[in-house]
Amino acid sequence: MAKRVYWFLMALAAFGVAAYALAIIAAPHLRRPFDSSLFASLPVPVLLHLGGGAVAIACGALQVNASLRQRHIKVHRLLGRLYVLAVIIAGLAALRLAWTSSGGIPTHLGFGLLAALWLATTSMAFYHVRAKRIDQHRVWMIRSYALTLAAVTLRIYIPLSQVAGLPFGASYIAISWLCWVPNLVIADWWLLAGRHAVKQAAPELSVRSA
Repeated sequence: MAKRVYWFLMALAAFGVAAYALAIIAAPHLRRPFDSSLFASLPVPVLLHLGGGAVAIACGALQVNASLRQRHIKVHRLLGRLYVLAVIIAGLAALRLAWTSSGGIPTHLGFGLLAALWLATTSMAFYHVRAKRIDQHRVWMIRSYALTLAAVTLRIYIPLSQVAGLPFGASYIAISWLCWVPNLVIADWWLLAGRHAVKQAAPELSVRSA
């Protein structure tokens, strides 16, 4: 039950961010001054990043649901291909946008490394599924989607920093790293915890079968 609640909350946030991204593409009057300046200076990378990111975060939310994945394997494969394509498009655009982010070199590096790792983890997930190494595919897909969810954590940390009265410049530099590093750490912790649980259960199953 708890897993379903966690997934629902995550999916709600993911679809909310996807809807917001598509909304500011389709409705210029909804854009903040920061968004408008980006569209004015780099319209193509911004459009590709927002559009591809919206598709990736929405598809990924469905992909990580084990029940949906097992019941609709053909849909899972289709959405998987769409997710990889969307990440490639959005990730390459993000690499371009990272070097125009405010905050200087620390922010450029934070967002640039996020984009590079997003592309790398997704490529590894695709490589392993093509090689029919499903367990490794799952591991890399979880890491990839943890990085995709930086779009959610970014939009949580920025308002929180403003409510806390922190100066935008310094907080934005920190957020360029905080929006994705903890996500990746939590994903790997969760993967390690799952492996430990399997190892702990294996001796018990052996004893029972004996």
